[in-house]
Amino acid sequence: MRVLCGWEFGAGLGHVMRLRPILSALRDSGAEIVVALQDLDRASAFLNADNGVAMSGFNVVTAPRWQMPTDPKARRIPTHSFADVLNIIGYGDERALAVRIEAWSGLIRATGADLVIGDFCPTLRLAARARVPMIMVGNGYTIPPAGRSLPPIRPWQKKLENFSVEHETNLLTAINGVLERRGEVLLDYLSDALNGDKTFVFSIPLVDPYSAYRKEPQLPPLNLPKGIRRLSLDKRRAKGVFFYMPASHPDLGRAIAAVKTASVDCEAYISDLSPDLAAGMAAPGFTLHAGPQSFERVIPEARAVVHHGGLSTSVAAILSGTPQLIFPWNLEHLVTARQVEGLGASYTAGAEWSEKKLASGIRTMVQDRALAIRAAKAADAVEVVEPAKTLETLIECCRTLAG
Repeated sequence: MRVLCGWEFGAGLGHVMRLRPILSALRDSGAEIVVALQDLDRASAFLNADNGVAMSGFNVVTAPRWQMPTDPKARRIPTHSFADVLNIIGYGDERALAVRIEAWSGLIRATGADLVIGDFCPTLRLAARARVPMIMVGNGYTIPPAGRSLPPIRPWQKKLENFSVEHETNLLTAINGVLERRGEVLLDYLSDALNGDKTFVFSIPLVDPYSAYRKEPQLPPLNLPKGIRRLSLDKRRAKGVFFYMPASHPDLGRAIAAVKTASVDCEAYISDLSPDLAAGMAAPGFTLHAGPQSFERVIPEARAVVHHGGLSTSVAAILSGTPQLIFPWNLEHLVTARQVEGLGASYTAGAEWSEKKLASGIRTMVQDRALAIRAAKAADAVEVVEPAKTLETLIECCRTLAG
């Protein structure tokens, strides 16, 4: 079986970490795999650490890419549906879309793929339709329900703004314009480009923005940490905090300053941080680690987690009964932060919060027994089953579709 896997949009490690167990299982069963990544700096999941050569069974290539907006003002453009997100990227540019559909089509032809797997990869979906079966995987945010108009991304929003509806109409028109010129079947809904012949949504209902609209159940995320413990407050590190953010987070400096001002005992990991910047960040009470930390250890031992709102971190903190202070930096993280906050044991850092207010909040969080009790109750409200069976089901689906 020959498999082409594509990752087109989205930042961070989450997409690759979701794909790795799937592709590893397929590789172990004898499949030949080409992995097309939009960010080759995340390719280490498929490379040998000692020499940088692809692991046996994997071939790593660059995916057809889009020019992402670099103007910081782009983050202030309102996004209420996935059409708004794709519009900012420039997905309605028919010339740009046509070139990228053909580039993905070329990869399908060149690899001789029997099956295509995508993560946040709508253009690969457009290229694969009626050619080769496709499985789409992702979290709740990246996969709105198929076969219908796009619902609001924000679960607390009941009706879309008129501009969101207009963006969806314009994008669907642009896509179908390209497909028509290619002599291919037109798309009924924009959401269909974000789903496959089979779709696997790895999330939990709490943080899935489309949970109210889904007909199929969500599946336990494959990349969640296993063996998360729940410790009483007295068994956790006194004033213990775990800090985790990407180096590119716009609020990184403000968050670090607040933690240091709070005079707590913090273990920190900042992904993609250059050694030069790291050298000046460590301080008494702020231990900066060079590599990723085991969530199974650092989160249960902490009395608070300060982070950016990633799915795995948020769920691990919930399951361990650990209060959270979340600094969301995009809409996906904001949705996660707001939903987690509803459990009563976390806070979403407002842009207007001063360093003094943030530090005071962190200082209080590591001592607040009532908050610790609410966090323990929140853990009881969320059930996550082991993902092993899900992976078996997905691999069997791959074999069936590939014939």
